[in-house]
Amino acid sequence: MKKNLSVIFGILIILNVQAQQKDTISKKFVVSINDKSATIYPENDSTKVFTVVQVPAMFPGGLPGWTKYLQSNLNVDLGARYVKIPKGVKEVKQIVKVQFLVDTLGKISNILVLNPNEVHPKLAKEAIRVIKEGPDWSPAKQNGKKVTYRHTQTVTWVISQE
Repeated sequence: MKKNLSVIFGILIILNVQAQQKDTISKKFVVSINDKSATIYPENDSTKVFTVVQVPAMFPGGLPGWTKYLQSNLNVDLGARYVKIPKGVKEVKQIVKVQFLVDTLGKISNILVLNPNEVHPKLAKEAIRVIKEGPDWSPAKQNGKKVTYRHTQTVTWVISQE
């Protein structure tokens, strides 16, 4: 019995040490992937990606600015063209959840649709296009410093029968 416990305990220690080593290695470098290149550099406060911050990244003009930008730039006809409304239903919503990075300069990168199986692919592609072509955002801040922030944003289509 003592031999079994010591073997299990020894295995747990080895696994724990290996996990700690992997964590140390993964925290040393950051990989930034853009459309045409990838950059690897050491992680520090300016390269760390935050998901919770004191001041989140913001679209210019806040929520009213975001709404106005979508109304002006989103191809709303795609919803009517590709989303079928079942009989007896007056309207259908398609909500594209998009996640992306806002860097310390407000530049957008690493755009990803979080719910591709819940929305029409053409609407997901349009949401990515609109975010990619949009203006720079106000960067997030943590402890008074601009930081890179992982932001989640929704783009909603409401398709109704007329």
